[in-house]
Amino acid sequence: MAKSQTTIRDERHQMTRRALIKWSVAAGAALGVSRAKVFEILEKTAGKSVAQAASENPTTRSVHICAGNGALAWFTLFWPQVDIAKANNPNFAWHQQGKQMDVAGTTNPLVIGPDTPWQALKPEQQVTAFLCGQNETHNNQPKSTAMLNGANIFAVASALQSASPSVIPVVTIGDQSVGTAAGQAAVSNVGNADGIVGLFNSAASRAGGLLSNMNDATTYKTYYDAFSQLNRARTSSTVQTSYNTAAGAATFLGTNLAAKLAVTPDDLTRYGVNGGTRASLTAVARTLIITAKAFQLGLTNSVVFPAFRDDPHNAFDGGDVNTVPAAMKKVFDGFMDDLTKYTDSASGQSLKDDTVISVHGDTYKNSRNKAGWGDGTDGNTNVVFVYGAGHLYSGWNGSVDRNGKVLGYGADGKPAPYDPAATAKFATASIAYAIAKRDERLIQTFANGTTIGGVFGPLKAV
Repeated sequence: MAKSQTTIRDERHQMTRRALIKWSVAAGAALGVSRAKVFEILEKTAGKSVAQAASENPTTRSVHICAGNGALAWFTLFWPQVDIAKANNPNFAWHQQGKQMDVAGTTNPLVIGPDTPWQALKPEQQVTAFLCGQNETHNNQPKSTAMLNGANIFAVASALQSASPSVIPVVTIGDQSVGTAAGQAAVSNVGNADGIVGLFNSAASRAGGLLSNMNDATTYKTYYDAFSQLNRARTSSTVQTSYNTAAGAATFLGTNLAAKLAVTPDDLTRYGVNGGTRASLTAVARTLIITAKAFQLGLTNSVVFPAFRDDPHNAFDGGDVNTVPAAMKKVFDGFMDDLTKYTDSASGQSLKDDTVISVHGDTYKNSRNKAGWGDGTDGNTNVVFVYGAGHLYSGWNGSVDRNGKVLGYGADGKPAPYDPAATAKFATASIAYAIAKRDERLIQTFANGTTIGGVFGPLKAV
């Protein structure tokens, strides 16, 4: 099969490392910028193949799933409360009675079933679950499990990730909000997963476009990036906003990335999606497929999106628990498989070790009565699930037992009377800690004295 013009153009997308370094060093000298700063800038703008010194990203990427309108309940069928699952009570909202399994080696207790995704992960990379916040039934934008001392954790993530530059820092889908936090990045909103592809579909790079010639596009993007960054290094504040705006555009103006991000039939097959898959699950699958590709290319640091919103009161009575969790497992396993095989284009690190995933929602429903799967929760509690990429202690923090007794946890991580505000602060600070790769200093602007290292996650190696 003949190669497309886009493929040929992308294959020619090269500049000599020596020429760019020589040009940048000369420009830096003319602008009074040190060689050390020049190479730091080259590392950010052109990657390790040019700067010969690309280092590990200081923060992880992140995916934030907001399962509002009762949809959070589906995730309790992945990771149920330990005593609820072990009670073997046929009236409880656990669909795999007698098939639950303890996960060996996690820091805190964790139980899974046949439909739980990510089972092959090491014990230290298994999910961390936080009983935290309060029930917010029928809310698509839950607040109590997303706030960290007045700042939204989704916005906090973007502020932390500003240390790892990308073309479009944060992408939201639909009506999903990221709230506010000091230093947060600008947000790009799209209507659906395929809208993410459109963000990087540059008209200038298409056939007949201003930069359709690969040599022109490469020269423009690379020289503009390096020169603008060198100018910014002069510490002039008057031009920073303009450079920030233009640099982002220049990064992808000459490259049409739609073909690299688009969902293919093979992608859908790997994620277990077919013509019979629920539309809401297909939407989640498409989002995760595109997100993994965008992360691999370094196009964005964070994706925040709504999931399901289907208020599954009838899941047990109607039999959906016999099919939906298994289908969800395939989708989330597909995503983790992609994160495992994809590597960061600069550092070469597996995205599995460089991505944090959090799941929030309004209510996880009544764990002790599956009939009608009511919205009420014991102690008016809520839940957040986190894949911390090994930066958090795995297993449950807080518990609801078979008799409905609720236990929270204190600042030391040990069992304590349930406090919705305190537990939510510990949960969101832990998410920030994982994104900051255990750098306690980096999160203190938001955590305000809350200690995570050694309590809810391993200490940073020194």
